[in-house]
Amino acid sequence: MKVGVTGASGFIGRRLVKALNDSEHDVYKFVRREPKDDNEIYWKPSKQDIDQEKFETLDAIIHLAGESIAPKDILGFLPLAGGRWSKERKSRIYWSRKWASETFIQAFKTSENHPNIFITASGNDVYGDHGDEVVTEDTPYNRGQYLQLVVEEAWEGPLEEIKKLDVRVVKCRAGIVLGKGNVATQIFTLISKLNLSGPIGKGDQYFSWVSVQDLVSAYIFCLENSNINGPVNCTAPEPLQQKEFSRIIAKIMNKKFFAPPLPPVIMQLAVGWELGEQLGLNSIRAIPKKLLKEGFEFQNTKLESMKAEFTNE
Repeated sequence: MKVGVTGASGFIGRRLVKALNDSEHDVYKFVRREPKDDNEIYWKPSKQDIDQEKFETLDAIIHLAGESIAPKDILGFLPLAGGRWSKERKSRIYWSRKWASETFIQAFKTSENHPNIFITASGNDVYGDHGDEVVTEDTPYNRGQYLQLVVEEAWEGPLEEIKKLDVRVVKCRAGIVLGKGNVATQIFTLISKLNLSGPIGKGDQYFSWVSVQDLVSAYIFCLENSNINGPVNCTAPEPLQQKEFSRIIAKIMNKKFFAPPLPPVIMQLAVGWELGEQLGLNSIRAIPKKLLKEGFEFQNTKLESMKAEFTNE
């Protein structure tokens, strides 16, 4: 298939482009500058501008672009580093998704021969705090937090317009993405190296996670499997309580795990109040019901299998 990818230069995008090429798909990267070759497609969401002619040659789009929810590296959490959820940054998170959605909706509505598949990145943060409840794709939002607003108004919600044009729309709701070099893995690695691993609060909030390898494979699986549509939980089959999650990482790094709990307020002060609450204190026990039903095979079902991502081995 001819597959257009936004966010192709990012942590996930680079790996996805390689995997699509390895699967013998023709990959076209959306870029905001003048294209350098025929495999690049110009678009500028803030201006709702897109190369309509090249857009209409595509069979599918995988949309990863958008202002990062978390800082791009661990230093971004510092108070003056620009990675925390200031009003300005929250605006960028919202509008980077809103403009992209509107650009694609307009392109689909005005095209004579549009792509038949649209897969968008999303996050299982949309569900909000659900305690011990198992969260599937059928679970309703627990509204009241910023990310649900972003998803409903700017990210997933607007794409319902594309479905009306007989396009198969898939919303890949990823958990915490783990892989060497990304910010989540850097944070957990640093905490363990400093021998500070331990429960946050009671530590019983669930972390849903996924390896970057499995996430990339899930995108391609959704692309090639016509039975899959709508929201899809792209998370490992076994979510873990935060205290167990931290204990396992400490163990595979041969570091200490402290039983005394860290007061939640410490985390909120460390990374920013609202960001800390939504990314570290919400309990989301998500399982990949649709992927498992369709026969998707995970490479990393156990966190212990991720040792190479946290060590130099």
